[in-house]
Amino acid sequence: MAIYYRTQYAVPTAEEPFRPQREARARVKDPLPVPILCRYCGGSVRVAHHSEIYNGKSYGTWPWVYLCPDCGAHVGIHQDTDIPLGTLADSDLRRSRAGCKGPFERLHQVKRLTRPEAYGLLAKKLGIPIGECHFGWFDTEMCRKATLATCAIYFEN
Repeated sequence: MAIYYRTQYAVPTAEEPFRPQREARARVKDPLPVPILCRYCGGSVRVAHHSEIYNGKSYGTWPWVYLCPDCGAHVGIHQDTDIPLGTLADSDLRRSRAGCKGPFERLHQVKRLTRPEAYGLLAKKLGIPIGECHFGWFDTEMCRKATLATCAIYFEN
């Protein structure tokens, strides 16, 4: 059986461009382990700069991702840490996640809910613990359910 994630935080090497900060790690409430093998193709996952996946452009103040250079699956990294924002995602899953995140953002803004309130309602509607209610953790089917749940919440309240 292949090991897809490190069970401890990464120890940066010379080729990794950052040094995770203990205080930043402590701010991440539900950390996922660092991916080491791609869940899609089994390739080795490495730290990469946004410019490698976004045609030479960089976004945000923390431009690092975990990338499988073999198939292109990637996931962002929490600022000043080595903790992934979610699970590795191929292009189809990234599209699904983006598709369900938009309606959720509109829900929380239009209904004037705080983000924690909106996530609490979504978790309850999905029947999952709030600690597991992260778009970056969702698979395609959960994204579909989250979109439907978001719409239901929007029209209930």
